[in-house]
Amino acid sequence: MLPVHAHNQHEFNFEASRGDAFYKFFFKTGLSGGLLNELMAADGLAKRLNNIYPGDKFKISLDDNHNLKKIIYKPVSANPMIITSSKEGFRFLIVNVQPTAGITHSTVVITKSLNYDAKKAGIEAEVIKLMVDNFSWELDFNRDLSKGDKFILAWNGADKPIAMIYVGKRKTIPLFSHEGTKGKTNYYQINGKTLNDSFFFAPLKYDRISSSFQKRRFHPIQKTWKSHRGTDFAAPQGRPVYATAKGIIKHVAVLSGYGNVVYINHGPHLTTVYAHMSRFEKGLRSGHRVSKGQVIGYVGSTGMSTGPHLHYEIRLDGVHKDPEKYNTLKQLTVPQGSMTEFVRHAKEVLAELNI
Repeated sequence: MLPVHAHNQHEFNFEASRGDAFYKFFFKTGLSGGLLNELMAADGLAKRLNNIYPGDKFKISLDDNHNLKKIIYKPVSANPMIITSSKEGFRFLIVNVQPTAGITHSTVVITKSLNYDAKKAGIEAEVIKLMVDNFSWELDFNRDLSKGDKFILAWNGADKPIAMIYVGKRKTIPLFSHEGTKGKTNYYQINGKTLNDSFFFAPLKYDRISSSFQKRRFHPIQKTWKSHRGTDFAAPQGRPVYATAKGIIKHVAVLSGYGNVVYINHGPHLTTVYAHMSRFEKGLRSGHRVSKGQVIGYVGSTGMSTGPHLHYEIRLDGVHKDPEKYNTLKQLTVPQGSMTEFVRHAKEVLAELNI
C-alpha cells in the first residue's frame, strides 16, 4: 500500500498495491466497521470495492465532524465510481468517461430535466450547480430545454470541467474555464466575457430618490410604520423603465399593492422587481428574454402609490437587498494578455468534441 497523502485533514488519497483491500483504506481514515457494513450492503455496485487491483486509486473525503462525505474510486481499467454519503444514505454513481484526444467528456442528454438527467449521467451535485449558475443567464430551465438537448462537459482530470457546452435545437452555448489571478475559476464565452451581466444602478432616468430602503418608514397610504424594502425613484408619468441587466421575465402582473409590476430573474439567485408602472411595454410575457436597457414599461402610480414613481427591488435568493448599496454581480472578462491563449484553447476543445 502506498502512503496516505492528506491534502487536508479531511481528504485521504490511496493507491492500491498487490494484496491491498479496500477496508484497509477505509479504516485508515478512522471510519468504523459498522459504517463499512452499511456501505457494502447499500448497493450492488459496492461489490466492485472487493475486487481492487494495483494502481487503482481512492480518495476518501470526510466532513468537519469526521463523518464520511465522499469516496472517489478510480480503477485503472474501468470507469470511476463516486459514492456520496448523506443523511439519506449512500449514492453510487458510475461516471461515464469517454476518452478523446487528451481530454475526456461526459454528455447529459435531456429526457426530463437537467437535474434528473445530469444525476443519471453521474454528474456530481457541485458541477450541476455550476451549470445552473452559469447557463441560467441564457436559459430558462423550465421552458427552454427540449428532449434531446445536450450538455457536454469536457474534463482534463480536475474536479471541475474545463468546458460546459449546451447544444440545443436553436442554439449552442459553449463556456470555457479560465483561472483568474486570485486562483478563482470562472466560465467565459469564446469572446472572453462571462454570461452574467453587470447591472445598471437605476432602471430609468430619475429626478431624485424619493424613498430609500428602510427597515421602518411611515407608509403614506396605510398610515402605519412598515419596512420599505426597495428604492423609490421619482420621475414623471410615462417615462420609460428598463431592465437593469439581461434576464428572463418571471412575472408580468397586476397586484393590489405593487400595481403593474414586472419581475425579472437574472441567473439562479437574483431577481429585480419594477412596480407601480402606468403600463407594460407591448408584448412583454413571462418566459421572455430581455436585454440590459430594454424598455419593459412606463412610470405610473398604479397600486398603493401617492404619485408617479418607480419602486425598484433587488432580491437575492428571495431576500430583499438595498439597491443603493448592494453590489450586484459584475460581468467578468478574460484579461487581454491571456485572450490569445484562451481562444486557442477554446477552439481546440471544440475541435476535439466535433462542435
